[in-house]
Amino acid sequence: MMKHSEKQATKAKILTVDDDSIINFLYEKHLSSQYEVFSATSGEEAIDACQMEPPDLILLDVEMPGMNGYETCLKLREMTSAPIIFATAHTSLEEHLKAFDAGGDDILTKPLVVEILLRKVALAIKLKHNQEKLNKEKDTLRGQAKDFLYSINNSRVLLHFASENLSCRSFDELAENVVNALQDFSLQGCVSIRHGDSDICMTTHGEPTSLEVSILDKSKSMGRVFQLNRNLVINEDPVSIIVPNMPESEESAEGIRDNIILLAETARKFCENVDMRKMSMARAENMQLALFEATKGVEDIKGKQEQMLMDVRLLLQGLIDKVEQSYSILDTTQDQERMISGAMHDSVQLILKELAIGNKVSEQLEVVIKSLNGGDKQGDVDLF
Repeated sequence: MMKHSEKQATKAKILTVDDDSIINFLYEKHLSSQYEVFSATSGEEAIDACQMEPPDLILLDVEMPGMNGYETCLKLREMTSAPIIFATAHTSLEEHLKAFDAGGDDILTKPLVVEILLRKVALAIKLKHNQEKLNKEKDTLRGQAKDFLYSINNSRVLLHFASENLSCRSFDELAENVVNALQDFSLQGCVSIRHGDSDICMTTHGEPTSLEVSILDKSKSMGRVFQLNRNLVINEDPVSIIVPNMPESEESAEGIRDNIILLAETARKFCENVDMRKMSMARAENMQLALFEATKGVEDIKGKQEQMLMDVRLLLQGLIDKVEQSYSILDTTQDQERMISGAMHDSVQLILKELAIGNKVSEQLEVVIKSLNGGDKQGDVDLF
């Protein structure tokens, strides 16, 4: 039969296993002041007791009817890592090796010496508690390391997303980058970006279905953060992101939710950036058209200026020729002809001097044309 001493939660639990009730009584007598002791008289009882209330230490007899101590130890090792100390009258090396091969941690030699019993029990329990403490610390450090690596990976995904969108020029490209970020987070989902009178819808698994498009359209009115069952909706106007099949663990779900909120916020900022780029590109296109028209106009003025200068020179030369041809008709003297020709020559030189200013205007117009065409640069300049 199994006997239980009065339970004290602060005491370590010791299971004693011996078919000799006197030995079990001695164990309880010497150990119960410091530990909670409960006993079993067979291997089968020991296994049942261990299943009902896992002990901190097991004192196990070797010679028992039915299942002996070695067989019992092998079974107990399948369900507990508590230290097992064999108690045996055998002193041979072969028997001691059997005890260790079965999974025992230490050996007490019968007849028992109380001082040795107390010391070995205390040391075994202390080592067990120290090992449990180390395991907890190891688990804590492992968890912290896992969280740290998870955080680093999430930061890497968001940094990569931001880097990819620094030169983003369209909402289609931005939506594709959001989908890529979801995949980098090892998530499935849909994204919608609204601009003007149209919506861009993309998913991590290909073209969105009509149902997914409908859900994305309805989700924009569900508030900033909304979760229905295991479906998470994040709205950062004009961006909506849906992540289905969220984990049931609140701790895991919270991490994913925070990442998607950051992703949506960042995408919203880049929507503003895309809008600014589109406005800038439209202005740049208008400026290029204006420059083209201005260049064409100045070239036309320059051409007309040059044509006018040439026409004036031709007219002056024609005037001189006509005056000289009229000398014979007018019956002028040589002195008169020289006087008239001299006056004509002086006037023509004054006119040609004024025309020289027109040549400088043409040169200045040429400089303006080169400037409008971008100087000596060839090809288009990408300003955005």
